Amino acid sequence: MLLLGCVFIAATAFNKPINPGPGHPSQKKDIRTIIIDPGHGGFDNGTHGLFSKEKDVNLAISLKLGKAIQEAFPEIKLVFTRTTDIMPGNMPTLAAGLNYRAELANKSHGDLFICIHGNSDGHEAGHYEVRRLVGHKYVGKGKKRKRVPVYETYWVKNTRVGTGSYIWKADRAGSKGTAINQRDENSEPADSSGENMGDTTNTAIDMSSPEAMMRAQLYEKKYFANSALFATLVEEEFVKAGRHSDGVMQRDEGIRVLQATGMPSVLIETGFLTNEEEEKYLNSEAGQNEIVSNIVTALKRYKAALEGHPINTDAQPPATPPSKVTNPVN
Repeated sequence: MLLLGCVFIAATAFNKPINPGPGHPSQKKDIRTIIIDPGHGGFDNGTHGLFSKEKDVNLAISLKLGKAIQEAFPEIKLVFTRTTDIMPGNMPTLAAGLNYRAELANKSHGDLFICIHGNSDGHEAGHYEVRRLVGHKYVGKGKKRKRVPVYETYWVKNTRVGTGSYIWKADRAGSKGTAINQRDENSEPADSSGENMGDTTNTAIDMSSPEAMMRAQLYEKKYFANSALFATLVEEEFVKAGRHSDGVMQRDEGIRVLQATGMPSVLIETGFLTNEEEEKYLNSEAGQNEIVSNIVTALKRYKAALEGHPINTDAQPPATPPSKVTNPVN
């Protein structure tokens, strides 16, 4: 629990107002808008299981998550990057779709970005073929005689299971800070349909000034702490439900929606679609409801921590160690 304690201290410390000026209240709701991003969509299927596509599983879990958050926190505004099987924004390319997701989140002035994904271990779903060296033999005659390897082919069951959450690495120079300033430049936040929602920010700051850059760096540290806190709580809830957790992993490349969103951002890997049993779980009503319940419980703890009255839902400490912030192996 050492990491969680350190993350909590950092997150709550950074939630104190940074030199609020006239018209900036000293107290505000920490979470007013949540962006829910079902990964992939449209022409981008994501990973394939034996009978399902990741884009469909992501959407089903995300829609259930949105409904559960609305029931638990009716005061929070929800913005979905997609609610049907499309590439967000009907963009023609994957890169354009990823940029659209981040731009929508920033224009909507999100306070938390939750991206839902399924995982793959890089092998075919269910079972996959493996070749291994079992010996050598000689072929040919005379000068053409040579020693060649002999291989055996066999099938291996795909047994990789578990959850994991990704956050953007804090020491990446400038990337998240740039997104934070771009978010603040949008004085006219838009809803999920792109409609104007009115001016809710102070636009008197020159976003290219040293003061703005320093402010962005401060908020980048705050958002890293808050991202780590929420991700850790999510993984703890998964562990308490009996799931295996790979923990909280930092990325400094390859996940555009974490890099380009000017807010705390977490990408949640809900399980491995390449594992037959876990694919069934991820497609079942019971499995999806449990995942959603775990995330909402984590959100309750996260919101309470930001507001200064942390709650602990543990009756007993987790049987397995809580998730920790690590760098991914791959």
